[in-house]
Amino acid sequence: MKTIIIGLGNPILCDDSVGPKAARLIRERLDSDRWAHVSVLEVYAGGIRLLDEISGYDRAIIIDSIVTGEAPGTVYKLTPESLSQTRNCGSSHDMTFPMALNMGQMLGMALPSQIHIWAIEAKNVNSFGEELSTEVEGALPGVVNDVLTSLKELSA
Repeated sequence: MKTIIIGLGNPILCDDSVGPKAARLIRERLDSDRWAHVSVLEVYAGGIRLLDEISGYDRAIIIDSIVTGEAPGTVYKLTPESLSQTRNCGSSHDMTFPMALNMGQMLGMALPSQIHIWAIEAKNVNSFGEELSTEVEGALPGVVNDVLTSLKELSA
């Protein structure tokens, strides 16, 4: 099954960079021969632009930051329909990811039949910097392991 793993976020906006950082760690741990059917990307824009990245894949795994007011570092496993609060799957200048998916389906785009989302509660998404908060940095290895475990289970 052709799979794409996307680390979504802004690499210079503190905790918002957790998605791209997760993608880098996952890429380092995947054996290229066994996982030739898996692409790992860092993506810096959500909404409708995310459709281009996932089009043509059977399965998409997305890792992003989220701001809900819960404890920083909290990890969520979400569906596309529950993405209204993620940092990058929607914006005031774009449509939300669920709306974009609906539009893509109406247009007959070849979109994944399976979409899995991991979101990490962010503490600081308003300051420029490449460092994660302690809480988000602490959650990152667990998310990477969960994604890799899920990938292995889904590919079995």
